[in-house]
Amino acid sequence: MLRPTIILALTLAIVCIVDAHYYTEVTADQEFLLKQKKIYNLFYHVSQPNIVNIEQYNEGQAYSIEANIDSYTNKDEVNHFLELYKYGLLPRGEIFSIYYPKLQTEMKYLFKIFYYAKDFDTFYQTALWARVYINEGQFLCALYQAVVMRPDTEYIQLPQPYEFYPYAFFNSEVIEAAKNIKLSNKISTTESNSYIIRSNYSGWYMGQDYDYERKLNYLTEDIGWNAYYFFLRLDQSFWLSGDEFPIKKLWRGEQYLYAHKMLMNRYYLERLANGLDKVEDFDWNYEFYPGYYPTMVYHNGLPYPQRPQWSKIPHYKYQFLYGIREYESRVAAAIDLGYVIDADGTHHKIYTPEGLNIIGNIIEGNEDSCNKEYYGSIDIFGRKILGYNLDAKTHYHIIPSSLESLFSCTRDPGFYRFYQKIVSYYHRYKETLKPYTKDEIIYPGLIIDSVAVDKLVTFFDEHDTTISNGFFVDSQIDADSYHIKVRQQRLNHKHFTVHIGLNSDVEQKVAIQMYLGPKYDAQGNVLDFTESHKYFYEIDYWVTDVVAGVNKMERSSHDFFFLSPDSEPSEIFYKKIEKAIEGIDKLSYKQSIYGFPERLLLPKGRRAGQVYQLFVYVSPVTEPVTYKSRIFGNYEFSNKTMGFPIDRKIYWPWFQGPNIFFKDVTIYFKHDVDPNATTH
Repeated sequence: MLRPTIILALTLAIVCIVDAHYYTEVTADQEFLLKQKKIYNLFYHVSQPNIVNIEQYNEGQAYSIEANIDSYTNKDEVNHFLELYKYGLLPRGEIFSIYYPKLQTEMKYLFKIFYYAKDFDTFYQTALWARVYINEGQFLCALYQAVVMRPDTEYIQLPQPYEFYPYAFFNSEVIEAAKNIKLSNKISTTESNSYIIRSNYSGWYMGQDYDYERKLNYLTEDIGWNAYYFFLRLDQSFWLSGDEFPIKKLWRGEQYLYAHKMLMNRYYLERLANGLDKVEDFDWNYEFYPGYYPTMVYHNGLPYPQRPQWSKIPHYKYQFLYGIREYESRVAAAIDLGYVIDADGTHHKIYTPEGLNIIGNIIEGNEDSCNKEYYGSIDIFGRKILGYNLDAKTHYHIIPSSLESLFSCTRDPGFYRFYQKIVSYYHRYKETLKPYTKDEIIYPGLIIDSVAVDKLVTFFDEHDTTISNGFFVDSQIDADSYHIKVRQQRLNHKHFTVHIGLNSDVEQKVAIQMYLGPKYDAQGNVLDFTESHKYFYEIDYWVTDVVAGVNKMERSSHDFFFLSPDSEPSEIFYKKIEKAIEGIDKLSYKQSIYGFPERLLLPKGRRAGQVYQLFVYVSPVTEPVTYKSRIFGNYEFSNKTMGFPIDRKIYWPWFQGPNIFFKDVTIYFKHDVDPNATTH
């Protein structure tokens, strides 16, 4: 199975390599700029199209999908949507969630008319129409997906979801303060025509003596962490079929499992930094330990549902509880028996190159699952159970839990317990496989002579997030003239460089991987790598050329794969678009949309230092394979499985080769750090 890791090749010289960003920047031409401006306008104050961008509102009102039916490549799907629309869709202003079948179906057909528009102009006109008549949540979800998948919107940058829907990213006291900005300036300070609201994380005003999970709120409620998960799931949306849309069917299930494994491992490293051990297991039959008190509200004022600590599954969730037990039993049996059963009763062996992909598909319950009726969706049912929200009275009056939102689900500590259960199937599958052979792991012609890492320092710094796009305004002038910003302390780290000395017997192309993992458990006991390798987090991977002899390499943390710096606020980026259109300046854009937040590359560590272990592995690459993602960019990788060589059971003697290096690294947490100063 090919490994879809995100990576960009670097060029290696005999003494050092020059750092290069993992993405490619391109100067936008006029066609791209005009498209970019139009797309951004579609996201601007969606809840008030008749007040903001009134010209677009009139244009959307005047457009007729039926009159332009020949402008779509799939008329049947367009007619199906029109039938749904005439019957009645989710009204504007109501809450939307992708995890409710009827609402998902409506949104899916809206996406299809966006996707099947023959050209950009038709797509844009259709979007203007939908911006006027379709529920805001459904419209935004379909629009995001369409921009990511349409050929004529490749690499169009998208605004961050926390800018236009802050309700899913900030506490209710922030939302209340933002809504009252015009009534009283006492709740904010004014800087550069912006209203600044200082924000804390959930429960900051409550005692935390017995709720240790709140120690991690700075990570789980980080808006970059939350947005990353949204984009991660958007890259291979579970409600899209690989037979109909450009979904990478060969590895979508495997990526689903591996991506969540990496997310869980990164979370575990943060737990260690706060003196917390591994996430505990749970049983559906007993009390669920972590409570969740989100202190958040939806845009209509309804509060997000809560889950008390140490509570049993409520009786109104039994319908899903019965189902998930059956689904879990069937998935476990498939892994143990070595085959799955499709809808026709045919057995498909899973201990094959594509086997883990099959398992991931049936667990997620995506549209490429081989037997969705039989295996269901453990993913969806688990979210419905642990959210503890009441059943909806009608299809259109729902109160989703945070777990039923791709924006906010990673805020809930229950998310990590549930996904540890899902990742356990990954481990269950991998543990049935034999360890890699010595010849598969060790390459005598590659010798890592040394690995040195600059001092690793983390800190909290303040960051402002613009959220005014998510609130009502009185006029276009108000929308353009004032900005509401939330100022919050967020985890960050000083940039560092990894120095590697590598000796190669021949000139060749190699893949260099770096994993960060635990050295000690929460009690200070040294961990055995044959067990702890399961919790190592892949922080970098790149393919490069080496010369025969000594190669001195320097890899900057700026260039680690899959990372993304903080996005510019939309109001700043939009001004750059306008200046570029006018010819005043040029605008460069990345050939990617998002990535893992660069700030969160390292766990917090401790003031006295927290020791972790760095695992460096080098292997030859005969034929690099190019991976392409509209969201995460284009990268080069080797033809290996995800997580190689530590994705299977470890036979320790075979991890003593010259192309393997273990390095203890210490992460220090500091106060009042200047991120631009050199650390000594």
